[in-house]
Amino acid sequence: MDRQTTELQNTIASVAGLPGIDLEKPAVDLKKRIASVDALRGLAMFLILATQIGGAFIFDTFNNMVWKNNWPHFVATQLSWDNQRVSFINIAQPIFVFIVGVVIPFSISKRVLQMGKTRTCLSIIRRSLILFLLGLIAGGKLLNLPEYHRTLADIPVYNNVLEYISISYLVCSILVLTTSKRAQYIVTGALLLFYWAIWSLIPAPGWHGDTYSTQMNIGIYVENMVLGNHVSHFGPWTGVFNTVSHISIALIGVLVGHMIFSNRDKVHKTKLLLISGIAMIIAGETWGLFFPIMGCYMTSTFVLVSVGVAVLLLAGFYTLTDVLGYTRWALFFTVFGVNSIAIYMMAHLFDFRLIGNILVGGISHAFPSGVEAFIQAVTAMAIMWLIMYYMYIKKTFIKI
Repeated sequence: MDRQTTELQNTIASVAGLPGIDLEKPAVDLKKRIASVDALRGLAMFLILATQIGGAFIFDTFNNMVWKNNWPHFVATQLSWDNQRVSFINIAQPIFVFIVGVVIPFSISKRVLQMGKTRTCLSIIRRSLILFLLGLIAGGKLLNLPEYHRTLADIPVYNNVLEYISISYLVCSILVLTTSKRAQYIVTGALLLFYWAIWSLIPAPGWHGDTYSTQMNIGIYVENMVLGNHVSHFGPWTGVFNTVSHISIALIGVLVGHMIFSNRDKVHKTKLLLISGIAMIIAGETWGLFFPIMGCYMTSTFVLVSVGVAVLLLAGFYTLTDVLGYTRWALFFTVFGVNSIAIYMMAHLFDFRLIGNILVGGISHAFPSGVEAFIQAVTAMAIMWLIMYYMYIKKTFIKI
């Protein structure tokens, strides 16, 4: 990269509110992917596939095969949606949203250099709208309204993580495009405190019960007032308030992304990741003594602890793949990570257990029911992975 090109990039970046590129020590090549980011995104997608969609419920079927109905308490807790603390089953979504934020500084820098600030802004809006539409489709509500006894007048706004990603991506990208890193730090902290203040200081009108009751609280009250007939139907999950939390998660990802894609030494980046992850977990757990860690409401404490875990995982992945150069172990996750939207939509639209049963349905029947279910789940996961692997080796990447 010559000096004139670099100066031009710095000028564009400064106008857009983006971090400039050091003239003496270039930042990360905008054409080069960071392997750990793809791998961690792939891990999040694997966990979503293995616990929620696509018919590949590996962990449930494995536990039923080994322990039947007598799961060890720790295992049962980690795989229960009733567990409101950060756990194995609910960590995937925060990781996924966090990674969306991590790549925003990289993608916005690249887009501004290629198409300018105005066209980048239009591209951000277009991508957000497409993600939101895909979320409605993936939830099965938009293309199959009669089966859910729904019309457009009462279709839920929030069906899955894509709607949250859509809004979070829009807000965070505009912030990266128009503000400084300092402003982004301030907004992130303000959102976390704002969310705490609402829950702690503003009770639901007419409600005198527990502040965090699943029957009524300020989150549910605002949900009903804002969305009306379009409320989500995931128990105590509060879509409107949880949007704020998802934006906070993505913004923390943005701040990490600024560091990951900076010109700092790789070992120094690893240290910063470790320190940041540990600090967030400690802060979240300490604050949790006063403001509960609750996944269903995605409280600020839940955000800090879950993202702290995500940052520590990124530190580990980054050390192994980008610092030490050990990438082969991450191939399984990377295959899912580079085509995450494609496999997410496919897993929502198809039951791969039924597809897998074409191959192993007869054989699996020869085994006890617990073993049979596990074989079918593993086969479903294998088929999804092989499809993504074929796309990977053919360099077919679905982008929005």
